[in-house]
Amino acid sequence: MKISPLCPSCLLGRVYYEAKLVTDDESKISRCVEESLRLLYENYSKRPINAHLATRIHRRVYEILGVGDPYLKVKENANRVALEALPLAEKIVMESEDPFKAAVIVSIVANTFDYGVQGHKVAESDFQEFLTKKMAEGLTIDDVPRLKELCSGKVVYLTDNAGEIVFDTLLMKEIKKYSERLTVVVRGKPIISDATIDDAKLAGVDRIADELLTNGEGAIGIIKEELPERTLQRLEEADVIVAKGMANYECLSDAEFKPIAFLLTAKCEPVAKDIGVGVGDMVAKVVE
Repeated sequence: MKISPLCPSCLLGRVYYEAKLVTDDESKISRCVEESLRLLYENYSKRPINAHLATRIHRRVYEILGVGDPYLKVKENANRVALEALPLAEKIVMESEDPFKAAVIVSIVANTFDYGVQGHKVAESDFQEFLTKKMAEGLTIDDVPRLKELCSGKVVYLTDNAGEIVFDTLLMKEIKKYSERLTVVVRGKPIISDATIDDAKLAGVDRIADELLTNGEGAIGIIKEELPERTLQRLEEADVIVAKGMANYECLSDAEFKPIAFLLTAKCEPVAKDIGVGVGDMVAKVVE
């Protein structure tokens, strides 16, 4: 998915958000914005994948800020909220007539743990109530039966946000009932609110998956050229790739890796429009 006319404003808003997380120095914040504008000016006309350009922008902002993980406290809080709500999510899945589908929907609701997205607010203070409400709404695109069939082989699970990854473990456990091998991929370095190895281990992913790998340099989503050899090999030989969130959709919607199950909440207009749903809709879309 290529960058859309609405993406630059969201990118700049997120740059300001993350800069304010660590500094009130207006000159430093202005430099972050200026560098982001420069990168947008130099690259927008080439119509890159939005997540690829966003990766370059956030890496540059981190350099200017001199901080390796501006979102550290944000992610810690997201994980705390998620762990507190996990027993309710487990109960929902366990008591469902279709635990696999329930776990899919729980993981998609949890995709709302996404900070700094223009017009989107994370339901931290009332997440358990929010989860119950969204479970009742259901999926706008429901390819869960096909996903379940594909999970009988080698599965690669691409994670997205901290907090969200706690709920992903419920779906991972369901997948493990059917899969030949489950490989989970997290960010190799901190980038926005995305989950890293530390977040995965806190959630217990390392005790569920057969392998816990990274995407290399911590890109937002997938940049093929940055992938470690083993991660690329797993993607190429997968019977299905479970891709969580909008960035993975942006990076892989036109990629050669197939089949892919995109599990996400459409939190912005460009992604929602590209998929053919409304903002806020929940999607489990298999592309073969």
